[in-house]
Amino acid sequence: MYSYDFGTGAWAAAPTNVNATTAVPYNRQLFSATYDNSSTVYIYGGALNNTAIFSDFYALNTQTLAFTPLPTPGVSRYGHTASLLSDGKLVVIGGVVLQQVEGGVASALASMEEVYIFDTTSNQWSVQATQASSGGSFPSTRSAHNAVVTKDDKIIIFGGDNGASQRDRMYLNAVAILDTKTWTWEVPTAGGIPPSRRSYAAAGMLDGEHLTVAFGAALNTQYNDINVYSLSDSEWLQSFTDDDSDSGSGVSAGLIAGVTIAGVVLLAIILFLLWRFQSYVRWLAARIHHDIWKPRAGEPVWAETTRIISQIFLLFLFICFLVFIIRQAVNSPNVTQRIEESAAEVDVPDVRFCFDGYPTYAAGDARNPGVVCQTDTGYSCSDYIQPLNMSIFTPTFASNLGAVNCFLFRGDSNLKMTSTSGQNNGSRLLFSLFGDQTASYARVHVSVYPKEMDPNVKVYNINDDIPVIMSDFDVLTWQNNERNDIQTTNIFDVEPYTYSAMSYNLIDHRYLQAVGWNYVGFAPITNSTPEVETNFRAEAPNPNYTLTHADVGFIAMYPDAFAEFTDREVKMYTLLNALGFVGGIFGLLIGVQAWLFGFRPRSPWGVVHRWSVGDMKRSLLRGLQSNFKTTDSSVPLVHPLHPRFSMNNLADLGYESEGQRISRVEERMQVLELLFKAYYVDDEIFRSLDNASKSVPAGQGEQPANPLFPSEKGGSDMARSNTGGFSHMFNNRQSVASVSSDTHSQQNLNDHRV
Repeated sequence: MYSYDFGTGAWAAAPTNVNATTAVPYNRQLFSATYDNSSTVYIYGGALNNTAIFSDFYALNTQTLAFTPLPTPGVSRYGHTASLLSDGKLVVIGGVVLQQVEGGVASALASMEEVYIFDTTSNQWSVQATQASSGGSFPSTRSAHNAVVTKDDKIIIFGGDNGASQRDRMYLNAVAILDTKTWTWEVPTAGGIPPSRRSYAAAGMLDGEHLTVAFGAALNTQYNDINVYSLSDSEWLQSFTDDDSDSGSGVSAGLIAGVTIAGVVLLAIILFLLWRFQSYVRWLAARIHHDIWKPRAGEPVWAETTRIISQIFLLFLFICFLVFIIRQAVNSPNVTQRIEESAAEVDVPDVRFCFDGYPTYAAGDARNPGVVCQTDTGYSCSDYIQPLNMSIFTPTFASNLGAVNCFLFRGDSNLKMTSTSGQNNGSRLLFSLFGDQTASYARVHVSVYPKEMDPNVKVYNINDDIPVIMSDFDVLTWQNNERNDIQTTNIFDVEPYTYSAMSYNLIDHRYLQAVGWNYVGFAPITNSTPEVETNFRAEAPNPNYTLTHADVGFIAMYPDAFAEFTDREVKMYTLLNALGFVGGIFGLLIGVQAWLFGFRPRSPWGVVHRWSVGDMKRSLLRGLQSNFKTTDSSVPLVHPLHPRFSMNNLADLGYESEGQRISRVEERMQVLELLFKAYYVDDEIFRSLDNASKSVPAGQGEQPANPLFPSEKGGSDMARSNTGGFSHMFNNRQSVASVSSDTHSQQNLNDHRV
């Protein structure tokens, strides 16, 4: 027996003469030991194996270290729990018991429908029947579980297994609560993420409100986690602080009241703003109606209404697609692209050789473990091999064949493998493994690392000019995996008397960082992590190996390809890719709208012009006013022609003469021409026509001026010229128009229309 003093922080063994002065229980396991918070530990049951099961009951005095036999319940039991209540009663729950069966006795799980109770004041045993809660059920029978007592004398049990052989064993992670006032079981439905199923865990009450479960095992898995269960919320917590009074996910009444009051106040503010700025609201509504409701002249109401409904529906579809494409970009998975570029030479990785089970002899003995390196050109690289100090850290291998001695091959920046012959280091590394050739049961474990990601450099304090970029956390994780022998990547086992070959590729893996910019799809931000890929092949052990070799194994290591490899991680979908989809869908919807309801001219103004305010808006209006004079005439396409220009209203012309009337028409036409030139029509072809007219040689076939427009000449001379098709077409039309106008100018003068 050993005791631990929390004051001194030291362990102490019991006196060696205890066995001679007191009755000591037999060696056993899976028994219960319950402390009464005074000076006594109650020890009950246990087993030596599956058949040697004990039913004895002892009290150990922690002051004198003397065992006292107590009355036994007459039931052989192991894997149970014994919990001491505040009234001095010891409650035994679960475990494996021996039961009478036909033909003898057999072990079985103890029923949860009854518990055994020992009264420490009267030293008597009793059996107490239990019952399930209303609408509930009894907890599963179990052994090797945990039991803790709450401040109100409730017993909480957790975990355990079915007590079967290891091959058939099943494990639990459920919680059950026994109310010792009513002797009623409750199996709560626990929220949160429960711990893994396990037996042999350690459990205790934290601050009287939280069940804390740590460690334990399930088959070949050992756990080193800590789990906290909240009794008040019936939930396994993911985080915990000592000032948490309500760590559940429920919403308090105060929060509900606060949100309700805030909602009412917000609604009142919105209503007040609508009332206060109702004129602006009406103006905005009118503006939106003006921008949306634009029927053509003579178009019925149903046609414009249908167009607007269709436009709203197509806009809804576009927004849905836009949301979908953005979510697709945000939730885009990462894919890795392999980039391979040829190289004349490549670097070599670090290689660790761990001799497992090879004995160590006196210094200089040829049977000691060791590694010799040479390249295929005869260059010796043994200087790059160094022994590792096993007193700092010793890897653990599950085979546990014996002593472990490790060596690390770590070349410098000048050691390269070359694909061509000549003055170089060669193309292959050849490792010869030495050790005691009689240790046929031993193994050599070979691990390969990129130089910048070799944890051995940090663990064994190796100083060189090649930095290691592994974090301390990654190094500690690697050490933990080494202790549990669960490394699987780039590690191989070499049997004695074998030939082996290993190829490798060094890779620069560029992982995307978790930053928002990487969703854009342009110039991603990455982390560069060196990695190594290996392939390994070993021959079967050669029984005649020792006849021709002084070593115990041979490994040839070479680059799989003389190239530089880059694994680049990229997003499958990005916002930049989404622009193409969005543009295509937008164009398709616009095309559908035009196909259904015809093309409608778009305004030459954009958002900047249309929604400008203040001086910007006034400058635009001043520019229109100064460049498009409408002092005497109305605005085309906005103001209709005045009815006084009608033939039926010639008598109402009054003071206006015919010349004034024509002047107004000319001004209106000039404004219309300037507007079309400034906003709607590209005048390039008209300027080409003007250049073609100016290129006609002087004096060739000029015709008299047009009688209606004396300043303009006819189109005959341009028709006869060779200046181009545009000049010929337009001037012929001008000639016809001139003749027609000259013939009918007088009688149709009053019938002109704009």
